[in-house]
Amino acid sequence: MPGKDEHHYGGQAVIEGVMLRGKQHYAVAVRRADGQVVLLREPLTGYAGEGSWLQWPLIRGNYALYEALSLGLKSLQFSADVAMQEEQEKTAPSGETDARRKPALLSRVLTVLTMVGSLALGIGLFILLPAWVVDWLPGSPAMSAVTKNVIEGGIRLVVIVGYILGITLMPYVRRVFEYHGAEHTTINCYESGEQVTAENCARFSPLHPRCGTAFLLVVIVVKIIVNSFLGWPDIWLRLGLRLAVLPPIAAISYEILRYAGKHRDSVIARAMSFPGMMLQKLTTRRPDHEQIQTAIYALAALAPDVSVPAHWPAPRLVDRNLHPISEEEWADGMADRS
Repeated sequence: MPGKDEHHYGGQAVIEGVMLRGKQHYAVAVRRADGQVVLLREPLTGYAGEGSWLQWPLIRGNYALYEALSLGLKSLQFSADVAMQEEQEKTAPSGETDARRKPALLSRVLTVLTMVGSLALGIGLFILLPAWVVDWLPGSPAMSAVTKNVIEGGIRLVVIVGYILGITLMPYVRRVFEYHGAEHTTINCYESGEQVTAENCARFSPLHPRCGTAFLLVVIVVKIIVNSFLGWPDIWLRLGLRLAVLPPIAAISYEILRYAGKHRDSVIARAMSFPGMMLQKLTTRRPDHEQIQTAIYALAALAPDVSVPAHWPAPRLVDRNLHPISEEEWADGMADRS
């Protein structure tokens, strides 16, 4: 595709929407219950650009993880604020339509507490628990350190899969997984070189080799290898080591995933990404037409060669506090579109 932007876009699903990261900006598109799409686009202020030492191999993996968590929190907060604002509008006295009303501070506090709790749960459930459970298995004292580490990795995988299957029973989580699929189908369509339309995107797979779900599986495998060199020390030292080796494991896992994403047509890359792609089947669902549309709104805010069809409803353009901005203000900010 002549003139095609070669940047690899990525992001995540949020509450009734999609966040995508560009070269210098990120965009969040959220669909309200009334069907209107609310669109935010902001510079990646404070994040490392191309050429920074933070983008060096084996360093960029941990920075990418930090960036994903930071942007993810901001984007989730924004999507929660959109939902909160819509609820406020419904309960406002007749005739009162203050679209500039800032959502309650309570929603922001709850989002932060939820993220902190989720992080603590993730470390305890997926990292520390498997390292502790192995000691209680029959015959554990006679096992070699390598065998124990392999079993630990298997327990970790079972816990993760069980957790995902459990939360899938929640209707709102299934909606998030559908938007996750919309993010992937849209990016897959874009990276194929085809015109990004809702119809074209629907033909593509909701799986993608650069997905964070695939990253989890790569981390499990790399952890087994790295931990095998550390032996099987006493429980407190073992738990400390499990946390201490997370940065190098994340760095190595990121490079593996990056290679698979950039060389997705090679036999080696396909073999490397296959297990992670299968795991993604648990965290993605086939999106509907409106969910794909929402993802395209986000991509069109970033990619210079993607545009929203003229017959689609215009999105509500807002800043981070949900204050409406004019098309002129938006156009000024699009001059350095990335």
